[in-house]
Amino acid sequence: MSVLIQRKAQTIFVSASSVKVKGRNRKIVIESRPTFAIVKLQGSRECFPIAWELIYQAATQLHEQNLRLEAEAERSHKPQQGNATG
Repeated sequence: MSVLIQRKAQTIFVSASSVKVKGRNRKIVIESRPTFAIVKLQGSRECFPIAWELIYQAATQLHEQNLRLEAEAERSHKPQQGNATG
């Protein structure tokens, strides 16, 4: 389950997903700031600030890539007509 913590200056989102680092599972934490987000792992000091615009760009690129892959998979699973031997 995810947790959303709201404070006056920022919003903190703790995801239900986790990443295994050095043998330990750590939840992904996103701190929302007005012009950027900070992504880090729970219990870690390492953090990565990223602009909201870059998050949007990454999301649109991944979406387009997924649509292409789905279309390719659909084309490869359709039966080929005219290839019957006999």
